[in-house]
Amino acid sequence: MITCEEFFAEFADYLEDQVSPEVRQELELHLSQCRACQVLCDTSRKTVKIVTESGSFELPHSVSDPIFDRVMAKLRTDHS
Repeated sequence: MITCEEFFAEFADYLEDQVSPEVRQELELHLSQCRACQVLCDTSRKTVKIVTESGSFELPHSVSDPIFDRVMAKLRTDHS
């Protein structure tokens, strides 16, 4: 099974349905067994839906990068 880090490396492409069937299968297997990634995936899908329905905007990297880094750090700590 893939790790959370490997999942996150493909996560954006997975959400946009831009992964091969083989990669999708591996990602979905991981999701079926990892509660943290399930929550992240569900939350991300809901967030994308809210943003696209209300008009899109782009966060500057100075805002989005620290958020992503904190999420990744928390997930690494939880899985250690």
